[in-house]
Amino acid sequence: MDFITVDFNKSIDRSAFDCEIHPALNTYIAQHAGQDEKRNVSRTFMYIEKGILLGYYALANASVAVDELNEDQKRRMPGYPMPAVLLSRLAIDKSRQGVGLGQRLMSDFFRRVYTVSKQSGVAFVVVDAKDQRAASYYQAKLGFVASTNNPRRLILSTATLIKGFRALA
Repeated sequence: MDFITVDFNKSIDRSAFDCEIHPALNTYIAQHAGQDEKRNVSRTFMYIEKGILLGYYALANASVAVDELNEDQKRRMPGYPMPAVLLSRLAIDKSRQGVGLGQRLMSDFFRRVYTVSKQSGVAFVVVDAKDQRAASYYQAKLGFVASTNNPRRLILSTATLIKGFRALA
């Protein structure tokens, strides 16, 4: 299973990265991702071409409470908080937006979740969308469902991912 990203690398110039839409995502990769790595808060994976950072995502562990799930998601789930992987950041440099890099990074992320799911329980994937445009993308293109508590907190069952990866094998 090939990944298109590399582990966070502080030697890569991150200061020029500009996703244009959300400046906080630029600040995160330039100033905070390394600190989160050291503190074991999250892991960041970078897409690099010719030494230039063109996209990244960060993941962390999370949990999903039963009251966040819709009726379909609740089916066959226990009544206590369940383990999840949080896609805490996803950003594409403005020079590469609209050419499919976001989809490729999501595929890379899903591969990582699948790999983790073979070693540890992961019931859901969670993303807190920055805006409605992002929320619509996650829902329409990737099958995420809005939390019952927050329309921009989106949840996807890892059973869906696992089933898809097993079909490819």
